[in-house]
Amino acid sequence: MRHLISGLLATLISTAAHAQSDPETVLRTRIDAAIADELAPGLSASLLLPDGTRLDHQAGLADRRHNAPVEPETRFLSGSVGKTITALVAVQLAEEGVLDLDAPVETWLSGRDWWPALANHDGMTLRHLLNHSAGVPDYLEDLDFFLAGLTRGQRGFTPDETIGFVAGDSAEGPLGQHFSYSDTDYILVGLVIEAATGETFYALAQDRIIAPLGLSRTEPLRGRDFAGLANGHRRGWFGLAPTARDGRLSQNLDHEWTAGGWVTTPQDLVTLYSALGAGGMFEAEGRIMRSDYNAFEPGGPSGYGLGIYVRVTGEGHYRISHGGDFGGYRSAVLHDSATGLTVASQANAKPFEAPGFNYELWQALSQ
Repeated sequence: MRHLISGLLATLISTAAHAQSDPETVLRTRIDAAIADELAPGLSASLLLPDGTRLDHQAGLADRRHNAPVEPETRFLSGSVGKTITALVAVQLAEEGVLDLDAPVETWLSGRDWWPALANHDGMTLRHLLNHSAGVPDYLEDLDFFLAGLTRGQRGFTPDETIGFVAGDSAEGPLGQHFSYSDTDYILVGLVIEAATGETFYALAQDRIIAPLGLSRTEPLRGRDFAGLANGHRRGWFGLAPTARDGRLSQNLDHEWTAGGWVTTPQDLVTLYSALGAGGMFEAEGRIMRSDYNAFEPGGPSGYGLGIYVRVTGEGHYRISHGGDFGGYRSAVLHDSATGLTVASQANAKPFEAPGFNYELWQALSQ
């Protein structure tokens, strides 16, 4: 009898341990707990396993007014995660000889009115812009841009206008010798890409990245109306205030453009980041994007590559990631070469700390 009880107890312990380590259980538990803790109105996550199996889970509300739940097809703004797409296009063009990552961008930009006043413009290269060592101030942090946004109504800002807000401002650091994150860097990259190719960036990205990977739920952030868009939220006087209703953004956010202007899903984000890893469609580009990263500390294991955060985790192993915070939405995606796991999460509230949540989710899945 004692042996029978011991056997049953061992079985129960083994079953519980397996349940705790089962990827689908971990994914569901973490997402449901975040909603129970009111970290965001709604949350969606996707996990891509090394064998290609994808697990998805959603919880909470996409629309609190109508009590509409987050569904598998619910979409969110990508925010700066979209920089990965911009960098990927730039690297492809460089590999084809259309662009040179280490040649001055003056060739493509010197005719712009703001060029002479742009910080660090002399000798600035595409690599400087892509790894945030250019020192160009971030227009999103500029007071004049903020004030202009209060009175512009639904009119969008052009790339020249956004760059113009910081032209004349002091550099954030010496060219190529520091790290200062700036959306303006990637707006400049977009202008270089279009000038060099004679094509619009969104058309290039669609043909080169979106269509080949089958990212069917990913769409350029143009205009205000998007099918399946969750209602975003930011902090207001009385709790969370909506930034979108019924699929319509309260503001025109076109200015994000090549700095992260996409509407997407976690499912598409894990597909994108998995493609940058071993055996992926863009493995070669991914290798370039994470090599020779702009280290946060001299000789350190982590830094910013080309459109991705990079951390070297061991001999031949790495982790690439990015987060996004824009328009009342938070996004994060991570790919780890050692475990082969790719995970992405998106929420419809600015206060939600997506990168931290994503990292903790990956840690729990890796145990």
